[in-house]
Amino acid sequence: MAKKRNIQNKQEQFWNYKLILVLAITGIAYYPSLNNGFLNWDDIIYVMNNDMIKTLSVENVTKMFSTFYMGNYHPFIIFSFAFDYSLFQLNPTGYHVHNLVIHLINSFLVYAFCYFLFSKKTNIALIVSVLFALHPMHVESVAWISERKDLLYTMYFMMSLISYLFYIEKKEIKYFVLSVCLFVFSLLSKAQAVTLPVVLVLIDFFLSRKITRKTILEKIPFFTLSLIFGIVAIYAQKADNSINPNGISVFNSLFYAQYSIWVYLYKLVLPINQTCLYEYPINQVGKPPLYIYFSPFIIPLIGYLIFKAWKKWNTGTFSVLFFLATIFPVLQFLPVGQAIVAERYTYIPYIGLFILAGSLFLMLRDKAGKSSTKLLYSYAGLVIIALLSLTTYHRTKVWYDSVSLWTDVIEKNPKSVTAYVNRGYMYNQYKEYDKAIRDCNEGLSIDSNYFKFYVNRAVSYRNTGRYDMAFADFSKALLKNPKDYNTYLDRGILYTDQFMKYDLGIADFKVYLKYRPDNVDGYYNMAVAHFKKQSFDTAIDYCNQAIQISSEIAGPYYIKALISDARGDFNNAFLFGSKAKQLGYAFEDTQLKIWQQKAGIPDVSIGH
Repeated sequence: MAKKRNIQNKQEQFWNYKLILVLAITGIAYYPSLNNGFLNWDDIIYVMNNDMIKTLSVENVTKMFSTFYMGNYHPFIIFSFAFDYSLFQLNPTGYHVHNLVIHLINSFLVYAFCYFLFSKKTNIALIVSVLFALHPMHVESVAWISERKDLLYTMYFMMSLISYLFYIEKKEIKYFVLSVCLFVFSLLSKAQAVTLPVVLVLIDFFLSRKITRKTILEKIPFFTLSLIFGIVAIYAQKADNSINPNGISVFNSLFYAQYSIWVYLYKLVLPINQTCLYEYPINQVGKPPLYIYFSPFIIPLIGYLIFKAWKKWNTGTFSVLFFLATIFPVLQFLPVGQAIVAERYTYIPYIGLFILAGSLFLMLRDKAGKSSTKLLYSYAGLVIIALLSLTTYHRTKVWYDSVSLWTDVIEKNPKSVTAYVNRGYMYNQYKEYDKAIRDCNEGLSIDSNYFKFYVNRAVSYRNTGRYDMAFADFSKALLKNPKDYNTYLDRGILYTDQFMKYDLGIADFKVYLKYRPDNVDGYYNMAVAHFKKQSFDTAIDYCNQAIQISSEIAGPYYIKALISDARGDFNNAFLFGSKAKQLGYAFEDTQLKIWQQKAGIPDVSIGH
């Protein structure tokens, strides 16, 4: 086995101006991301509507470490968002700054890892670091707030590897313990970190460490932790119904998984037509296209290259196996989620391929006889860096907001149902109802059975006063998916507020509360329906249940004020009305004054 790399022969200083320049260029390339906002692509759930991050209380921190969230167990991620919220509230700039800072740290750590792995050589470390820092396939992990998972787990992952290298060099147990601890931190950030023990074995191979009882025992803590967290990750995905939502057969998943390797290799060399959603390719009859079944040719090809390089060039073997080992858990042999490929999955695995590319570049440059030819290699490297920087700079702008993100997906895949649903939803949020309806109609032409199109269009119709059309679409949505509990709430509100069919509204609210028994909106709207039906006692019961869930919403207090007024209890009408006004319920102060005067309460200022 070749002892060491054919790159350089002398050790070099760790710190140099080129490293600082790499980090500076990276900061510039990602600068547009600091202007980006939250997206309706997990950000709403992870940050905007996540009560766990609103306060750093013992109760919330306990929840972070004791529950699954969004089909994952990653308490460090939720904690990091809680930290951001304590500083920035819901200002997205602070979250994006945090993401960029971690990416810069990771770029530095990649440099440090390669520096120590390659016997303190800076050239290979700089090349790998700059490719890692600027490759456009990494934009998703940096520009998307919710994908801090990749950033954080990579930070601890690389620190663990560096600590392991220190342990090998210095033979001090403290570095081994530190490596194990950092591995745990990585696992608590994202389950994909389970691949680290395999990377440690590859490092042993690369550094020509002999297989002994000691080297085997060293790996036991790492593999044990991987097994535990791997099992936890599978249970978390099952709890969220994220495993195989597309119903891919076991047979076809074997081919899809190998097809994805081709995609990752292709995107490494030509990062074009990037998208945040790579959906499973299917033909018109819902089956995999024929080319999917030719994808297994990639395995014998890679196997042949590894075999040829095994003894002659261990850098090539290490690089390819690093990529395969770290990408393996997300190759969809066990389909998870709706995407076959995700750019964020390349964040660590591409390091292996960057090492391969950097090593080949330096070998070819060093073999060039003439200094002028070597200079051409340097110029070519600068051109590649410039192209990567410009591509990354522009790609970060795609993540500016939800509309720009989903418009980009539609441009790359005009048949993407998910993109039309999500963009239509955002058009409704922006009150651009005609655009929302247009997206729903376009989406229904692709898939007329997808209930969310009917829901989005119903919201557009409702907000533009077309209540009959909204009712029809809400009802169609429930025919397509009777378990879409939020639509029962929406249709029930139409029954109650627009059609005065209170019993039908109450029936819909009951179904909603069956699915969401702890949701305050269900109890409040149930109270409204019973109030309008003049079932005052029942309405008050539902008001009280709503207040018990959340005492900070105004609606139930206002309903209780109206009921008190109807019963001639003007003292309570004034008290409940004042509370509703204090909590932000919009009604005229004159109404409060009338209740105040009728109750004979001394004149006081009425707070807003």
